[in-house]
Amino acid sequence: MFSWTEYKPYKQGVQTVLSPLESEVMGIMWREKRATVRTVHTRLKSKRPINRSKVNAVMSSLRKRGLLTSSVSKGRGGLKYVYKVKVSRKRFEREVVCKVVDSLLESYGKASKKLMRENMRDK
Repeated sequence: MFSWTEYKPYKQGVQTVLSPLESEVMGIMWREKRATVRTVHTRLKSKRPINRSKVNAVMSSLRKRGLLTSSVSKGRGGLKYVYKVKVSRKRFEREVVCKVVDSLLESYGKASKKLMRENMRDK
């Protein structure tokens, strides 16, 4: 299970619950499966200027929220954190949908059930 505090229905995809930078970082991590801050920073800065400490802070936050795990690895230049994906994109999307649907059912029981049935019939 991972945590998120805000749902933004006016956004698309993972940005409904993640910031734009968090979404970019997770996109990279879902492709790479495991990476250092340096690797993610390199991918991001090829698109636009970004501070490495900002990437580090975002990856640390994603770890605290349960989307990534980290371990310390020894390499040239000393110790480094290696981050790994803890929640697959598929599981992430499923959990977001489940939380949103559960919230709608809890808050607007009959109306949300009726609308879901109508939408399912139309598709």
